[in-house]
Amino acid sequence: MATQTQTNELRRVVESRLNSIKTRYNISEISYRLASPDALYPHIVYDFAAVNPRDQGRYDYTIDVHVWTKDQFTAFAIGDAVADLFSYVNSPQETILPTFYETTVFQVEDPDTSICHVVARLEGQNYKKNGGFQWQT
Repeated sequence: MATQTQTNELRRVVESRLNSIKTRYNISEISYRLASPDALYPHIVYDFAAVNPRDQGRYDYTIDVHVWTKDQFTAFAIGDAVADLFSYVNSPQETILPTFYETTVFQVEDPDTSICHVVARLEGQNYKKNGGFQWQT
């Protein structure tokens, strides 16, 4: 079995947490980087906005979770739910130790005025058990 990169391991943590609110908010899709062309609303797309190595065994990261809906109330409800999922949370895994700290929720103007776009920005740190990183985006 191939060894998973720390990026993929962290993606699994993020997607697992996001999936926990999928049914509650009728989210049609949760995607990494790009939504499918036929994604229905509401949907979520997340991406690593920044990854900053600090030392041999630690990375600081920023993850942007984009929420697209047809109404502002739902967009902020989902954005706030994402913030609650990741605010000051440790999520130890078999090979990584991610910790999520600050979250900020803000609206982004979309050229399509019928769409509401909100971003939940997550800040955190990831430690690899036994030190050393091979980061891949």
